Amino acid sequence: MKSRVRFVAPSLVMGMFVMLAVTSLKADPATIFAPIQPLSGVALKLELVADGLVAPLKGKVAPGESGRLYVIDQSGEVTAVDLHGGAKTPFLNVANRLVPLGVQGPGSYDERGLLGIAFHPKYAHNGKFYLYTSEPPGAGPVTFPSTLPPGTAPNHQTVLAEWRANCPGNPAKGATFVHDLIRIDHPQFNHNAGDITFGPDGDLYVPIGDGGGADDQDGDQSINPPPGVVGHQGNGNAQKLNTILGKILRIDVDGHNSANHTYGIPRDNPFVGVEGALGEIWAYGLRNPYRMSFDSSTGILVAGDVGQNDIEEVDVIVKGGNYGWPIKEANKCFDPNGIGEGFATATCPPNLPAGLIDPIAEYDTDTEGVAVSGGFVYRGQKFKELRGHYVFGDYTRIFSFPNGPDNYGRLFYLQEKNLTGGGGLRTIKEFKNVAEEATRLGLTDPSRPAAEFAQSIAVMGWAEDTKGEIYVLGSRTGRPVGHNGFVLKIKPASGKDDALAGDDDDSQE
Repeated sequence: MKSRVRFVAPSLVMGMFVMLAVTSLKADPATIFAPIQPLSGVALKLELVADGLVAPLKGKVAPGESGRLYVIDQSGEVTAVDLHGGAKTPFLNVANRLVPLGVQGPGSYDERGLLGIAFHPKYAHNGKFYLYTSEPPGAGPVTFPSTLPPGTAPNHQTVLAEWRANCPGNPAKGATFVHDLIRIDHPQFNHNAGDITFGPDGDLYVPIGDGGGADDQDGDQSINPPPGVVGHQGNGNAQKLNTILGKILRIDVDGHNSANHTYGIPRDNPFVGVEGALGEIWAYGLRNPYRMSFDSSTGILVAGDVGQNDIEEVDVIVKGGNYGWPIKEANKCFDPNGIGEGFATATCPPNLPAGLIDPIAEYDTDTEGVAVSGGFVYRGQKFKELRGHYVFGDYTRIFSFPNGPDNYGRLFYLQEKNLTGGGGLRTIKEFKNVAEEATRLGLTDPSRPAAEFAQSIAVMGWAEDTKGEIYVLGSRTGRPVGHNGFVLKIKPASGKDDALAGDDDDSQE
């Protein structure tokens, strides 16, 4: 039985409530809901594509530019990274639009910032793209009624805005702000999600967290002094269809039938015409769907939803789906425990809503990591053993609030290829060689004392190129400060699949 940490002082990580570690003790086996067999998967090699970023959270390929990744930094920069040689071209900097980052001062942990980017399917012709940011309140009118009591200011406002490249295909020419599409009051600093992405249908999918704090309950005192947090409509936003908090939205960026006429609401969205419900909602009952992606082959939408205190989960998102939060945490029920620490439990209350959707995979938060980071289904040619498998990770196994470093992240994949239908929970496999590769590439700090687990990287986000190859975005510290961030390409350890795949031509289209 592995030892774990005893938790005392409250804190947050990637949307998950945790506490500061002060001592070690044996884990109670009853609390280990979903253990992972360590280093049970295939070996990988990591190729350093680019270094010197800050805290990279996502990389996207713009239509017509297959040889570049546009990488967003939490601190506000968008950088075009050449996949062939690693050259970095500044594209845009929105730092002056963001709230000051660092919940305990500059350089400390935060979940706000520049969190998402998505390029219009016709970007090569119209130059349109979209950013998801955390901005100070008051810069514009809110799109939806606030969940906060009258007179209570939000911690920040979540903003989805349209931008236009000044010269598509030439990132050095920069971009220009067009207008806000959505602006909402976000009660607390955490649970912001933000991994916006266009689906195969051409619509934009927008994940939004439950509003922050912990337990999705008013009165929680884990990060706020008495009387605790507000803005969760009493017993939770995620189950209520009158707010977009705790949801994934689907909108038409070229339409104008929304209340503010800046975007469209597709008429086949599941809650269009439902009294008291917002038509923008595609799926609900989510806590913090931090990173998500569409499978480029099947079109299936997969999200990593960050857990509370006990279970991290991977979900297949479907139209109208209810994923249970805060009634459930993953496949267990959830007890908010009043003003105390909420917990997952096998004991469920009577009369659960019908049709709650369980995850396809889950793992234990107490022993295996602290915050799931959803990745991609691998559709490339270079890593034969990975083809068709979902690849994802965890931010860090040892969390050091508030200043880090948190470079103990893990990289996983699902053993089973089928992501829909029956089969129960899929088996999580952990890649071998991650810590060794991080050390080889000089991403760790050899002067630091040994810890319970080997240093690796802080897993911040993911990217996929047009050939289906996958990149993990990470940091030496896990904080939006300094130039500690990098982009790594995942490759087979043997190198044999490189020869099978032929020449690695990453030139521009």
